[in-house]
Amino acid sequence: MIQARLKDRIQEAKIAAGIITQKAMTGPWTVQIDINNSCNNDCVGCWCHSPLLGELAMDAETKKKFLPYKLVLKLIDDLDDLGVRDIYFTGGGEPFLHPNAVDIMVYVKKKGMRCDMSNNFTMLNEEKMKRLAVAGVDNMNCSIWAGSEEAYLKTHPNKSKGDFSKVEEKFKLFYEVKKRLGKTKPTLNIYNVISSMNYDDFDNMIEFAFRCKVDGVDFTPTDIVPGKTDSLMLTKEQREHLSEKARNIWPKFYDWSARYGHKIIIRNYDQFLRRLSSDDTENGVYDKSIIGTIPCYAGYTFLRILADGSVNSCLKAIRIPIGNIYEKSIKDIWKGNLQEKFRKHTLNYDVKDPYFYNIGNKFQHGVNGCLLCCDNLGLNLAVHGKLGKIPLLAKKMSARLPSNK
Repeated sequence: MIQARLKDRIQEAKIAAGIITQKAMTGPWTVQIDINNSCNNDCVGCWCHSPLLGELAMDAETKKKFLPYKLVLKLIDDLDDLGVRDIYFTGGGEPFLHPNAVDIMVYVKKKGMRCDMSNNFTMLNEEKMKRLAVAGVDNMNCSIWAGSEEAYLKTHPNKSKGDFSKVEEKFKLFYEVKKRLGKTKPTLNIYNVISSMNYDDFDNMIEFAFRCKVDGVDFTPTDIVPGKTDSLMLTKEQREHLSEKARNIWPKFYDWSARYGHKIIIRNYDQFLRRLSSDDTENGVYDKSIIGTIPCYAGYTFLRILADGSVNSCLKAIRIPIGNIYEKSIKDIWKGNLQEKFRKHTLNYDVKDPYFYNIGNKFQHGVNGCLLCCDNLGLNLAVHGKLGKIPLLAKKMSARLPSNK
């Protein structure tokens, strides 16, 4: 534990030094690895597998893509050498459909890095739960999008009656497995993407989290694919209704806590309310009010590696890859010219810069994609908060930002 904290402090200091000098001194803080693209769910808001996408849905060959076990282990070794502290597993699909998913996660913990992930919680059995808990895997973000069977079936068209109850049983089993083993990890957080199909299930989602004895619950409005998933966009009336519910949830929240004898947190609560109240929310623009008010630090703190080996500088930079791990090592890609170009544009952030018209999912053309929904915003805000405690650096960061009006 002490050694891990020391590594954290060293990495933080090196990243800060890189931002100050505008020259990366170390690897990123966190790396997201999409280990596979296959999925057993068809979430309606998914950019890859939603049945609403029609011809834009991920094709059969792309769905087969996955990173081979030995390549992933080599990648983790290289990331460890770069000083990376967090590995986040996800995919164009369900990570636990990768044949070596648990082995890979266990390996990350043996290297002394934090291990986090997104998944839909349908592929876990008791044996896998035990291995994850014993290995000390840190956290799991479980994409459910519902607090009732009705909402689950609406948002997952390929699911059947009874499937929601099976997910609930798995959550409760995981709680008991950890309790028997005397473990508190992995912590479990339920992730809910909110749309016109499930916005009225908000209360149920929170009670479901209490009932399953998870650690927290997340909410975010759906990020649409123009021309395909527009019907999922919340109307003004739906947003106002949901905002009122969210602001007045606390009496019920504490009643549920007492009833189930359990505590949870609502993660990113303020960010969710901000996104609901944004003037441009009904057009799918959630982060215009904050993007550009601080620098983007993603070029120094983050990388994403896709199931085909492509490397992206941030979660929405899919249209401007900076390399491929089948062709170059991740170390060379991190130090390469394309990543340097990304750092230059993002650290000196200007919302009018044409470079950012290439940010966003592959269907979102003609706009600065950062303004729509920045998936790196949480990390950027955390880094900015820490750097702001260094007076000289805070002044430098402020001076770099253009007006952005």
